[in-house]
Amino acid sequence: MENKELIELVSSNLKKGETGAVKSILGQEHPSAIAGIFPDLDLDERIGVLNSLVPETRSLVLLELDSELRHEILEYLSPSEIAKIAEEMDSDDIADLISELPETVAQQVLSILSPEELKEVETLLKYPEDTAGGLMQTELVSVKDTYTVRETIDWIRLIADEVEDFYEIFVTDEHDRLCGHTPLKQLILSSHTTVIKDIMEEVEATVTPYIDQEEVADIVKKYDIMSLPVVDDHGKLLGRITADDVIDVITEEASEDILHLAGVADYSHPIYTPTFVRVKSRIPWILLGLVGELIIAFIIVHHFKPTLEKLVILAAFMPVIMATGGNVGIQATTIVVRGLGMGSITPSQMLKVMTSELKLGLSLGITSGAVAAVVGYIISMSEPQVLMLSVAIFIAITTATLATTFTGVITPFLLYKMRFDPAVASSPFVTMSNDIFGSTIFLFIAMLLF
Repeated sequence: MENKELIELVSSNLKKGETGAVKSILGQEHPSAIAGIFPDLDLDERIGVLNSLVPETRSLVLLELDSELRHEILEYLSPSEIAKIAEEMDSDDIADLISELPETVAQQVLSILSPEELKEVETLLKYPEDTAGGLMQTELVSVKDTYTVRETIDWIRLIADEVEDFYEIFVTDEHDRLCGHTPLKQLILSSHTTVIKDIMEEVEATVTPYIDQEEVADIVKKYDIMSLPVVDDHGKLLGRITADDVIDVITEEASEDILHLAGVADYSHPIYTPTFVRVKSRIPWILLGLVGELIIAFIIVHHFKPTLEKLVILAAFMPVIMATGGNVGIQATTIVVRGLGMGSITPSQMLKVMTSELKLGLSLGITSGAVAAVVGYIISMSEPQVLMLSVAIFIAITTATLATTFTGVITPFLLYKMRFDPAVASSPFVTMSNDIFGSTIFLFIAMLLF
């Protein structure tokens, strides 16, 4: 069903008090589709939708919501209602949900959970959310290396309801240390009397709880695995990280880099985040850019005022030069930041990357400069110094693109070596240096020629 049609159906039935109809309509929809209509409903309608869903679907929908929207709904729900929803979640999702609650509410919810769930969640809550421990879930299938295939299958049947998805069986020794794993296919094809130890395979990779989530994502990508085991310093199996959680990490890290490239410290919802919070997040980078632009204004007023007064048309081409140089510089920065983040570029390759990007920047500068010079000549034919103006435009664009390409490449590498996130400050530096180089080079060349 189309999103707009679903919203209208749900909203009209809720206004009529037809909760049964809403339950029937939404019972045929995927949780992500149900979550997709929440932004277009008011708070009462959102609560009405949640109340019409079965507990399992309710928990899945809540997890699909934007964090700001989920927080708004959680404020409305009582601790007992939140606990009931949490009971349908995996341990890692419960821990994430609890961490979003105010301290007093979180403690109330924890007190309602069953002893087994409480133990698992409290174990996970001690790890930072952006680490392997914060990502892992304790639900998994593991057996001792002395088990036979028949005993393993019987064990799986016994705990099947507790583990939502699994593709392999982890094998541990008598001290619960991970010693191997057995894919389901291998288990099914083996004789019932075969001992698991004889058919298990070596584990390709493991992580400890405090490893950063970006490193976790890199390991999963490198080894192409669906389930990554988490072990302690002694090799004891603690839990697993599934591929769906890693996808969330990759999406989160990509979004974070994009926001940083735009000069925004953290994600803030355009509707639900207070204006003050959004101002606080963005103002440092705006002020940094402002300082750079004021430097440019100072240089122009004190050094190039006579040149501009002599030929006012120069001012018309300054935005063209700065925009062209800025675009090339930002492209170079984006390529380098992406490469460093994904591991396809290393700091030792800085000179090779620099050489390659400068060649590209020069080619782009010559091409753009030639086009701009021709257009500048055509629209300024009435000016007596039109030829010199075209030459100034060409040289300025070419040199500006080279300068911003250099800044765009070197800045992320330097920040990376100084252990700063290259995505955080690269863009403001490139923008500022571009405007300084673009305007001053253009006016300096014009001052020499005219």
